[in-house]
Order: sequence, then C-alpha cells, then structure tokens
Amino acid sequence: MHKILFMIDHRSVAMMRCTNRSLQTHTNDPDFESEYSSRVGSGLVHISPYSSYYLSYNPSGDFRSLKMTVWKTHILGSCSGFLLLLFDDDLLCVVNPLTKKFRFVNQSRLMRLSRVLNYAHHRQKRKHLGFAVDRTTKRFKIVHMIDLGETYKFEINAGNSWRRPKTKLTCYSSDLMKTPVYLDGSLHWLRNDGSIVAFNLETEQARLIPIKFPQVNSLKTLFAVGNRRLTLISATEKDIYVYALESILNDPKWVLVNQIMNVVADIKRPSYWNLEAYEGKCLVLRENSKREEIGLYYNRVVHVYDLTTNKRVFMDSIPGWFNVNQVFFQFTPSTSYVVGLDEILPCDDTCISSLSTIMAMVDERSSEKVENQLRKRSAEHNLLQHQSAYKKTRLV
Repeated sequence: MHKILFMIDHRSVAMMRCTNRSLQTHTNDPDFESEYSSRVGSGLVHISPYSSYYLSYNPSGDFRSLKMTVWKTHILGSCSGFLLLLFDDDLLCVVNPLTKKFRFVNQSRLMRLSRVLNYAHHRQKRKHLGFAVDRTTKRFKIVHMIDLGETYKFEINAGNSWRRPKTKLTCYSSDLMKTPVYLDGSLHWLRNDGSIVAFNLETEQARLIPIKFPQVNSLKTLFAVGNRRLTLISATEKDIYVYALESILNDPKWVLVNQIMNVVADIKRPSYWNLEAYEGKCLVLRENSKREEIGLYYNRVVHVYDLTTNKRVFMDSIPGWFNVNQVFFQFTPSTSYVVGLDEILPCDDTCISSLSTIMAMVDERSSEKVENQLRKRSAEHNLLQHQSAYKKTRLV
C-alpha cells in the first residue's frame, strides 16, 4: 500500500485519506509520513512582510515559482507541512495548506500588551515565538518565550488557550539571534553569545546548552536543522562552513561537516547577500544587486547550492515589487492531520481571502475556487452557531 501511495501526487493522497479509515491508518503512520516527506522534498516559501504582501512558493524540484498576493498576512513559522500565520498583526492561525485544515488562535494578553508580533517596531521580540508540530502526538504547540532580563519564562498554546508552566530558566542575559528551530521534541533558540536555549514540549522544561560559536570570522550565520541534527552555517566572503552539533547532552560541540566556496559573495560582489534556508542537502542563498545612482535594489536572485553534488543552480528571481526584507521558510506538503484543527471562527473577508490564497499555493485549483469553498464552510458554520444559540434561547 505504501509503495502505491508513494507514486501518487500529494494532493491526491490528501484526498484519498478522507475516503476510508484504512487509508487514514496508512497515511498517519509515522514511518509513511517520514519517507513520504523525504520523497516529496522541501520547497521554499518566501514573503515580504513589511511594506508589501507578496508570497512566492517554489515547490521542490521545480524552479518555477508561484507568486501570489496576500493582504496583511505574515508567516511566522513552518513545521511538518503546517504554517503559523499572523493576520493583521492580531490573529494567529495554524494551517495545513494541503488538507485545508486550520485553527485560529488568539494572542495572549502579554503578547498584546508588549506587541510581540508587531512587524513594524518589534522585530527582535518576534524571535521569542516558537512553533512546532509533533508527528507522533499529532498536536501542535505555540511557545512564547518571555525575556525578563536574566530569567526566561514561557507560555504555551496547544489550540485552546494560553497557559504558563512553572518552568523558568535563569541565566545571564543575551539577545536572540534567530527564530527557534524544532528538533526531537524541543524548540531551540540560538543566542548572540552562541549558547542555545532548549525547551522540551513534552516535559515543558527548559535548559541552557553552554556552547560557543566556532572560531570563524563569519559575516552571515544561519541556524537550522539538517540530517536530524542542529546545524550552524557560518559564511565569510570566501567560504561557507557547515557545522553539526554533537554530544548535545554531555559535551556539546560544533563539528565541521562541510566547507564550500562562497561563489555569490566572492565573485559577484553583490550589494547584499544572505544565507536563507538549509535542510541537510541544499543551502538557499539570496543576493541583491544595487543600482548606485538611484539607490534601489533592482536584481534579487535566489540560488540553491546542492552540497551532495557541489553544484549551484539558479532558483528564482525575486520581482522588483517585492520588499527587500524577505523572510524564507522551508515547506514540505504533508497529508498529516493534527488534533484541534478545522475550527472556523467568524473572520473578515480579507482574512478568508489571504487564507485561501495560502491554501491554494499547493493546490492545482485557483485561489478563487478555494476561497469560495472556504466561504461556504464559514457560512455553514455560522448557520449552525445561530441555530444552536436559538435552541438554547427557546429552552431558557
């Protein structure tokens, strides 16, 4: 059965799993999901989150990109085929674009007060938000790290409401470098001093991994997961170094596993370049060239470097109307389900339109058809809510 399902495109697999329980059992098997994800491969989603709202999706193995428009919508995280979205700097949403299942989540009171997710003024605070989907438990969790100077506290939302575990971590203060990455049941935050804060989602315990950066005068740094290990990528003008974290529990240390020439920075000398994503095989780099006389970025290109073949290929050109502040996410379509999704709450037309656009990026149907289907589901949900409220009133 698995061999047959592996030969079918991911959209058809998602539709088939709804037909009977036997197929659901096969597609929900963690072994099937793991191998299926490796066969599908990791695509790339990039979005301009500041002055423009354009979304681009590059499916794995296909260098043709799908470019769409979303309004007042940001992507905050990506994990196991699910995305964490933010609508209008206010409402969170967890969605599986392939299965069309989603769940709206309100921000916590503390997040609203501190404006953690305000894109215009609090870029540093957004790094405190982590998102993870556990394929074994079939649950998602959103974790907000609260920085109190020399103490970290946490609040968690698993779909119902925000709560604060008793866990707290006391350590010397250091700013966070990147948004956290998820591996083996824990979220990991990289700090400016090189140490890592790890938060276990099952035990809800936090610990500090005391480790320093490798002795490389790097210009750019990327913290990611590759080949089931925490990975640190440091780049100079000449070389790119790939390190894997070993002995994480006893004697953590960064071990060099690969070194490649930085062709983008060394030869082309672009005005701006950066390391954007890595998943164990391919490294995504972006370069921006600048027209000095007018001070505008006019050539923005995304490259993929295959570390297994030592080849660099052109992936996509970023349109000129994209904001220069690009945010990149790796995304692998998944047929998996997660407990608590598929809740429809009343939301405005803009929210429905943007959500349907993101759902349609892995669908052969147009975003308009997906939006119509979503509006129909929303109307049916609202009708049931009104009928239920009316019955309760009559009983009273």
